[in-house]
Amino acid sequence: MICETILHYKIIEKLGEGGMGVVYKAEDTKLKRNVAIKFLPRFISSNKEEQKRFEIEAQAAASLNHLNISTIHAIENANDQVFIVMEFIDGFELKEKLKAGPIPISETLNIAKQIAQGLETAHSKGIIHRDIKSSNIMITKNGNVKIMDFGLAKIGHGTEITKIGTTIGTTAYMSPEQTRGENVNQQTDIWSFGIVLYEMLTGELPFKGEYDQAIIYSINNIDYHPVTNYSGSEATVVDRILKKCLEKNQADRYKTVSDILKDFELPGEENQSVGKNVKSKLANKKYTRKKIFALTGFTIGIIILSFLVPAGWQKIKELVGWDSAPKVQHLLILPFVNIGNDQSKQAFCDGLMETLVSKLTQLEQYAGSLWVVPASEVIRNKIKSPNEAYQMFGVNLAVTGSLQFMNKIYRLTLNLVDAKNMRQLNSSVIDIKEKDLFSLQDNSVINLLEMLNIQLVPELKDVLKAGRTKIPEAYAQYVQGRGYLLRYENIENIDEAVNSFKMSTESDTVYSLAYAGLGEAYWRKFEITKNTELVKQATQLCQRAFRLDSLLSPINVTLGIIYTGTGKYNDAIKHFNKALSNDPLNASAYRGLAKAYESQGKNNEAEITFKRAIKLKPEYWAGYNDLGVLYYKNGKYEHAIQQFKKVIELTPDNYRGYNNLGGIYYMLERRKEAREMFERSLSIRKSYNILTNLGTLYYIERKFDDAAKTYLSALELNDKDYLTWGNLAAAYFGIPDKKEKAIETYKRAIEIAEKQLKINPNDAELISNLAAYYADIGNKKNSQSLLEKSLKIAPDDVQVIYRAATTYEQLGSRDKALQWLSLAIRKGYSKTEIESQPELKELVADTRYKNIITNFENIK
Repeated sequence: MICETILHYKIIEKLGEGGMGVVYKAEDTKLKRNVAIKFLPRFISSNKEEQKRFEIEAQAAASLNHLNISTIHAIENANDQVFIVMEFIDGFELKEKLKAGPIPISETLNIAKQIAQGLETAHSKGIIHRDIKSSNIMITKNGNVKIMDFGLAKIGHGTEITKIGTTIGTTAYMSPEQTRGENVNQQTDIWSFGIVLYEMLTGELPFKGEYDQAIIYSINNIDYHPVTNYSGSEATVVDRILKKCLEKNQADRYKTVSDILKDFELPGEENQSVGKNVKSKLANKKYTRKKIFALTGFTIGIIILSFLVPAGWQKIKELVGWDSAPKVQHLLILPFVNIGNDQSKQAFCDGLMETLVSKLTQLEQYAGSLWVVPASEVIRNKIKSPNEAYQMFGVNLAVTGSLQFMNKIYRLTLNLVDAKNMRQLNSSVIDIKEKDLFSLQDNSVINLLEMLNIQLVPELKDVLKAGRTKIPEAYAQYVQGRGYLLRYENIENIDEAVNSFKMSTESDTVYSLAYAGLGEAYWRKFEITKNTELVKQATQLCQRAFRLDSLLSPINVTLGIIYTGTGKYNDAIKHFNKALSNDPLNASAYRGLAKAYESQGKNNEAEITFKRAIKLKPEYWAGYNDLGVLYYKNGKYEHAIQQFKKVIELTPDNYRGYNNLGGIYYMLERRKEAREMFERSLSIRKSYNILTNLGTLYYIERKFDDAAKTYLSALELNDKDYLTWGNLAAAYFGIPDKKEKAIETYKRAIEIAEKQLKINPNDAELISNLAAYYADIGNKKNSQSLLEKSLKIAPDDVQVIYRAATTYEQLGSRDKALQWLSLAIRKGYSKTEIESQPELKELVADTRYKNIITNFENIK
């Protein structure tokens, strides 16, 4: 936007970007002054609810007029963009200053007083900032402090509009009540002010952790380290103020910022106001004593009642609300924290998480409403906190934990957390001696079941016993292998997994799961290297695992994946069905079974399979997503839209749902909606798939340079996908001076596709794409042969049929192109998609094509 003019504001430079939009420096050409303007992202500015929230934030901030608060000049709306015009501040963020370390105490006091003065004015008008942090404090070149971005302001007793399920504020600066999702008041700003004060004095944050939940635990349970690098009367003042700002109990914290400002002026000794506070605490102690007597009487009554109620103690817990785990249990286990940060133990931590998830998944069929998010999805989406788990997957429960390696003792701590409200429900500590390490998994699962109030029936015990080893070394190496394999996109991790699984099988030569893990590792390595020798090894190892224990679902699922990947679909279907016969809720088995049917061209069977999976887990988004993709592939776009909308409904911050919905809108030529969905998706997660979709959108719009750049960005994330190389080649063809580069790029796409074809010679979609690429480089013989083969394998696949039409057009066979295009349209392929393709421009202009469309519409 640099140098563009919107209304009477000329954009000069970009200043920054945050959760509520992008900020630019601009010139107000009417008033001849520099301003800062903040734009909402398009997906927010097009949302009436979000616009309402933005107007409220601007109105709140505009009512503030104080030297230490950034001034709001106007709210503007132009070209479907809403933006706020603010005072331009020539200075730097406090956060930047802190990069050099602690700030001298006299300067700290000066800055802190100015922040407090600004907050005092805001609070007097009923406005709470709720996101005070060092990056929201600007310091001008003259040393004046400006509080920025009352964008998260809450109007006292007024309208508050927030996204459902989100907690406003930055985690490390949140007050305890804010982390619990409770209503907040000006004491939350006081807490955050205390954090900033501590940060200025020490150069560090008082409450830290590797991920959000660890920070939240620290905020609620751990005392901060005292500030020791200053002395004298000033140090006494700040120490007193820090202590009262960072009281975890609101009753003990400052009530108003005015009280803080008064304490700034006091000498560094105990004072009268503090004495009054002590009196208040003594009064509270009397009240507390009364409460203790009352609670003691209540407790005795409950104990007596427990003997009188036939249902026992469990019923008593439910009666008084102590039974904290909800009855509907949708669970995600987060990666365990590696206490001591010994990197050699990290893979074991990850693997333990993965094996617990796997075992709990097998228990779902006996555990009521329990379903568990696959560990691979947790790692793939980089979920690090219960709140992220709730937003991405819609779970109501999360398990956090840590693993500590002491002297021949493994200590596992497990915490059950309400994922929506960020409230800890239960916890457990498990100590296992190294010689008994093989029992760690069983003990962990049993403890989790107890926290979830799931009774350990005989069937659950049988599942726990299945597939285990009693050799500690074999178990340790297996868990470590699973940890490495969770991140199989990195070939070094796969090699480490191979070594771990090999050592596990050497320690226990009948450990079936270790053989299956080794087979899966070889298959993952093949997917990256395309070394066909690895396929044979993977198959043999998994077959050996199957011979050792044919009932284990993970072994059957792995074999099914390998057989699908090598075109042995009937064998794959047999193993997926065997997995489901023993584990009827296994999502991986359903997904694999449907994919095998789809690869055979049996789309009805694939649809039925996905619907069965959805019926069993109606509140799990992945089933709807899978079914939506199937509908998309078969041209059933309206059906697909409904499925992807269901994904977003269940998980409002699921980037894949928005991306997929954008893809469907694109197919229906609803370009504006498509772009909004892609942008919404990218705002949540930068992804290879989203970039390729945006590249295709540019291509359709004839913006070939933009398309090529976007495809190249996608290839930086993943350069193993022949389709993106093919798309990049098509974009190059649209750029006059890059025709030769297009041919080279098509050859690269062909090279990658041919390697994949050797592994699965019956992949109809791959074959049809290869036929198109050969046509694009002028190799008619190969193109024709592959085209006929793809149509023979999948005569009803709408994507293959459409690709046949485009390839025949490229080969100069317009009659055949029209024939196959007519069939694709009858099967539901998007007419608008056809007519937007640059390479089909001449075909679409042909009278015969227009006749096909007319006849089709008449039939409808």
